[in-house]
Amino acid sequence: MVNIINSLGEKEPFSSKKIYNSLVKSGADLDVAHKITKEIKKEIYSNISTFDIYKLVKQKLNKEEKASALRFDLKYAIKRIGPEGFVFEKYIKRIFEELGFRVINNKMVKGRCIVYEIDFIAKNNEVEYIGECKYRNATGDRVDVNVILKSFAVLDDLRNNSLNKNVEAMVVTNEKFTENAVRYAKCKKIKLLGWKYPVEHGLESIIDERKLYPITILPSFNKNYIDIFVKEDLLLIKNLDKVRSLKKYKIKDDYLKALKEEAKLLIN
Repeated sequence: MVNIINSLGEKEPFSSKKIYNSLVKSGADLDVAHKITKEIKKEIYSNISTFDIYKLVKQKLNKEEKASALRFDLKYAIKRIGPEGFVFEKYIKRIFEELGFRVINNKMVKGRCIVYEIDFIAKNNEVEYIGECKYRNATGDRVDVNVILKSFAVLDDLRNNSLNKNVEAMVVTNEKFTENAVRYAKCKKIKLLGWKYPVEHGLESIIDERKLYPITILPSFNKNYIDIFVKEDLLLIKNLDKVRSLKKYKIKDDYLKALKEEAKLLIN
């Protein structure tokens, strides 16, 4: 049995099943998924990191199915949104809007004790969330129980200042939650949305199902342009088709065309 090093720096047994499942989830053909899994199983070595395995898989998948390789890169595409959390908050806003919510970012709300800056407030006809975004760009950096404790304390203080009693707290992250964070959130009825959480309905599942891929998932995207694309409401690749030109920012039409072609490949 070969042990590998996971994102937490811990040893764990290599699982070919995880490789296969991740390939299938990215949309890879089943025969391609079997082929790559078999190749990876032969090439790994003791104490190889999960990140190095990811790079190997992506390289092989890119040779077989470019669209699947793009989807396979989703987690690291979101990490390229950073390094700060501001753009991630905008990205989450766009996702919730696509889900039918009315969303406000960075609103000051007065509690009984103090005033809070809320990362986002999302409402639809059924529910209202006060949300906190916890962006992580370091591999393996989990969201722990202290974050959930804070969210509960904020909700409690706001409710004690005539806030709608039906408002719920939510914490959204691009990474995973610790076990204690999940346990406390369940106890206090705080909604969590993160990588592979809730199971089968995590952030990555919503993005894949709705094709809400960030602009940073495109290989040709220049990260130096991120502020421009945020300003032009082009954080989601599905919105690229609505823009004819970005020449006012000295972005060439050929470059924009290349991004659109990559987006088309991924979405279709």
